[in-house]
Amino acid sequence: MTLKGEVDWRSYQLGAIAAFAEVVENGCKRLALSSPMTREQLDSVIDDAHLIAGERDLILHVDDDFLETILFDHGPIRGKTVIHIVAEQATVDEYLSLKEKKRRYAEAGTLTDEVEHEIAWGLGRLLSYDDDSIRRLLRKRGR
Repeated sequence: MTLKGEVDWRSYQLGAIAAFAEVVENGCKRLALSSPMTREQLDSVIDDAHLIAGERDLILHVDDDFLETILFDHGPIRGKTVIHIVAEQATVDEYLSLKEKKRRYAEAGTLTDEVEHEIAWGLGRLLSYDDDSIRRLLRKRGR
């Protein structure tokens, strides 16, 4: 996203993290994601992100290799880091299980369209997207 005018990147990111933390804390979303960032950018916000999460008793998971699915264009995120904001470790574990599933199928050479769809739907569900939203994102990507 390109913003018009001068915006303090760090403050903007922390504001977004704070807003997502509120949404997760109130149960509207199981998994919220920060914007993709470089390691240097992460280092500039992570301490304050932990303070924001701690105030709401939330968990942060730093992901240097976000799960690529057919749900999104992952070009802008490759090589970047994303902070996951969750209320329960089980959500992180479910996300990591999806990543592991994709890795296993890819290594075995059995990563079919059906499996790709299952993984995409799993990620969509973790992000608390409804069925129509997931279908719209898949159509947008020609899937």
